[in-house]
Amino acid sequence: MPTRLLGTRQTVILAAGNGSRLTAARGGLPKPLVRVAGLTLIEHALDQAMAAGVEEAIIVTGNAADQMRAHLLTVNTPLKLTVVYNPRYHEPNGVSLLAAEPYVTGPFYLQMADHVFARPVLRFLDRVDAAPSGTARLLVDFHPVNLDEGDATKVRTSGPQITAIGKEIYPYDAVDTGCFRLDRQVFTALNEVARNEAPSVTLGMRRLLAQGQLAGVPLTGVRWTDVDTPEDFAKAELLLGARRRRTSIREAAVV
Repeated sequence: MPTRLLGTRQTVILAAGNGSRLTAARGGLPKPLVRVAGLTLIEHALDQAMAAGVEEAIIVTGNAADQMRAHLLTVNTPLKLTVVYNPRYHEPNGVSLLAAEPYVTGPFYLQMADHVFARPVLRFLDRVDAAPSGTARLLVDFHPVNLDEGDATKVRTSGPQITAIGKEIYPYDAVDTGCFRLDRQVFTALNEVARNEAPSVTLGMRRLLAQGQLAGVPLTGVRWTDVDTPEDFAKAELLLGARRRRTSIREAAVV
């Protein structure tokens, strides 16, 4: 029997931050415009969305917003691109997610522009049987490779439910990959946090898990990395360069 999939028409891609640890070593480009294996990080994120059948990508910019918008005008993609500027981009990333709220019309993916994967992964989140109905979903890696443990956002689980999330979580069961399937309940959670402090995505997720509304979906058989430092950049080049070589070999074989 074929795997039953949910339909997800939109994605929100957070691409607003400074990325200072990486950009100083990459010629001062805003991080989403750093090229890895021939494509910018934002283009890799768009390719992930396109592979999952997304129709519209809502891209939240902040740092170097004009440069980002100019580059996106040159990107050849069938996706509708909606660019949203967050003037508070120096604040936690939940503020950027809230900037996308007026443009979200239904369930959506959330992606981080600086997370790259060896192959498409968002459809893992669309499997009907991957998590209880109506819960927010986070793609988690139970067996991460080359993990920067101190910098990773970690999760603790009980069955499919996530019971704790944060960089400081010990012991932990898995690592947050930066890919979510969410609905409008996340904006309610973030606005509740915002009454007391500028919200991060993690703080919003903590609101959801306190209500039993955040499930972990295992990522299996796919290597990935976030790209925060020059060392991460080197890992991403190896990861995506290998994928590109495999694709070239397959295309040559077809010809």
